[in-house]
Parts: sequence; structure tokens; C-alpha cells
Amino acid sequence: MDQTTFPRGVLWNPAGRQVVRWRRWMALVAVAIAGSCLYGASLSAVLADWNAIASALWLALSAGLAWCVFIPFLCWHGKVRLVPCLDACLVTMAVGEIVLAAGAFLNGLLWWQGTVTSAGLINALVVGVSNIVMAATLVGRLRPDGIGRRRVLTAWMLALNGSGALFFFAFYQWLHGA
Repeated sequence: MDQTTFPRGVLWNPAGRQVVRWRRWMALVAVAIAGSCLYGASLSAVLADWNAIASALWLALSAGLAWCVFIPFLCWHGKVRLVPCLDACLVTMAVGEIVLAAGAFLNGLLWWQGTVTSAGLINALVVGVSNIVMAATLVGRLRPDGIGRRRVLTAWMLALNGSGALFFFAFYQWLHGA
């Protein structure tokens, strides 16, 4: 049994009954965590003095907390219910992890070939492409709920990228001892 329905009037879904697919959500959360850890760990193969475990933690914690800031902000700013917002965000994260998995493969290839000199630029491009793909995915997923592109992208830049930058900086200092 994969679904639970909530009765009318539940705080996080005041518009009525909403099916929550818990197994699907847990699988998407697992994809997000595993993908972030994989990509973060792969950075240690191409960036000098980076530790795989610290890098994996750095990326997973920073990105995860940024999403925890972003989702409630998007619900408020976009005037979207929590259930459809969570679903759209979890799918969006999984799509972004596909791009980052390709980046992890690319980092492995760079390491194997011994051509890590341009790894910083390549990884900046990978993260940029992932960000654009995720933003476009989220806009498309929330369009049926009547949430405009401008609202989604404003929230994306302010809450997700803004808090993400702060978390990335703070956790880098903590995990890398800088």
C-alpha cells in the first residue's frame, strides 16, 4: 500500500483530499541524497586536497538544507499547497541528480585520464547546467497548479540559491577546515 489520503481540512492541504505517495517520495529523497553524495565525493578525484567523505557531506548537507529553506518559502511565495510543492521539488531534485551523476562520471573520466587541470571550470558548468535544468523542471511541474514562472524563479534565486550559497560557504569552512 503506497498511498495515504488525508481528509478535508488538513493543514498542509486545505483544498481537500490529496494522495501522498510515501514510497515514491522516499525513493526520490534517496536519489537526492545518494546523487549529492556521489557528485560531492567525485570532486575529491579532481580537486586538490579534497576529501571524498567531507566533500560528499558538504554537498548533501548544503543542498539538503537549502531545499528545506526553499520549499516553505515557495509554498508561501507561490501560494502553492505543500503536497504538490513537495512532489514537484522532489522530482526536480531527482532530475538535477541525473545531471550531477553525469558530472560525477565526467570527474572520474578526468581523473582516469589525468586531465584535472580544467576540473574547476568543468564542474562549475555541470552545476550551472543542473541548476538550469532543475529550475525549468520545477517551472513545468508547478505550471498545472497555476504557479507562474516568475514566482517560481524568484523563489528559486532568493531562497534556494541564496540559502544554498550560505550553506555551501558555512559547511565548506566547517568540513574543510578553511
